[in-house]
Amino acid sequence: MGSRQLEDRQERELAEAVAVAIGISVDDLNRTKWDMSAHESDDGVLYGHNIEFAEGSDPEVLSRIPGLVNGSWVRIGPNL
Repeated sequence: MGSRQLEDRQERELAEAVAVAIGISVDDLNRTKWDMSAHESDDGVLYGHNIEFAEGSDPEVLSRIPGLVNGSWVRIGPNL
């Protein structure tokens, strides 16, 4: 497997895990513009991940995400 194929596979697996964690399908997640960042303590302890949605994300999809804060982000657990 080439490096590009490996990257594509890892991106697909991450998208699947994020979609499951926030309770939507991968197809719906793909209708958004999202980014993931670590939510950690000052000591580097990982508490979870913040999933942030950019402008231009499908508002109908965003409306179905439980716990969405300010219509733009949600926090999920550390286990992805």
